[in-house]
Amino acid sequence: MKRLICKLFSHKLERNTKDYSAVNEYTCLRCEEKFTTNGYGKIVKLDPFWEQNNHLFKEYSQKKTS
Repeated sequence: MKRLICKLFSHKLERNTKDYSAVNEYTCLRCEEKFTTNGYGKIVKLDPFWEQNNHLFKEYSQKKTS
């Protein structure tokens, strides 16, 4: 039922990361699905490809700043 409400009225997203980061991850408050932004700034579902991509990008940015 929750997913049906999201399909009709769209997702209600809340940002997971509280600190400033180039990688943004979101969670829908209604259906609890996870989302992230792609390279163009569009919101996409967080699948294994995007999880790995976000993890590698976070590691790269942490190495570059330290």
